Amino acid sequence: MGTESIRKEMQIFQFSIKNLSAGISRASSLWKDEKFSELSASIGEVANNSRNVMVAGDRCCSSVDNFNKIAAEKY
Repeated sequence: MGTESIRKEMQIFQFSIKNLSAGISRASSLWKDEKFSELSASIGEVANNSRNVMVAGDRCCSSVDNFNKIAAEKY
């Protein structure tokens, strides 16, 4: 798997998380109960953890790029 496909998957993941968070934010004006508060908190955790996924994905892509650069060297 090349870095292009990893980055594309990361963008799709990030877009999905943003849409989920935005949907929950829009629903907050309709629901004001305890269960919704729990759901909202859980979505907040997912959003925070998604940042870790994005950082790990960037590191992965950098590692793959570095590996490919080394592999392409002529000796």
